[in-house]
Amino acid sequence: MSSRSKELGSLSETEMSVMRTIWGLENPVTVQQVLGIYQKSKGWKTSTLSTILKRLIEKGFLTKNMVGKVNYYSYLVTEEDYKKHETASFLASVHKGSIKSFMAALADVDGIEVKEVAELKKWFQEKAGDD
Repeated sequence: MSSRSKELGSLSETEMSVMRTIWGLENPVTVQQVLGIYQKSKGWKTSTLSTILKRLIEKGFLTKNMVGKVNYYSYLVTEEDYKKHETASFLASVHKGSIKSFMAALADVDGIEVKEVAELKKWFQEKAGDD
């Protein structure tokens, strides 16, 4: 994970939706590309999307480059890096960095299937190099 991702702000639900859309498109994107998606589903205007894109730039997720009269937005953080950042932040703040505490909470809330335990055990062994 890049050092830049450690400086990221948190994303609102709407900002996360826009980032998922941008991550799903070919980098870079234009306002019109993204607006086409949200105009249909949410009735957004250009000004609404522009405000969200500006916030995403301020939070360190996007960069903007003008070519002619068109703004091109490129993501600076991949979806995978964002997931790692958010997971590490959650783990640190809620579980004091303890994966065991996190896993125990998951098991207590949702229960855990025997199959999942076996899959996790195998995954941990592979991560530890104890094939």
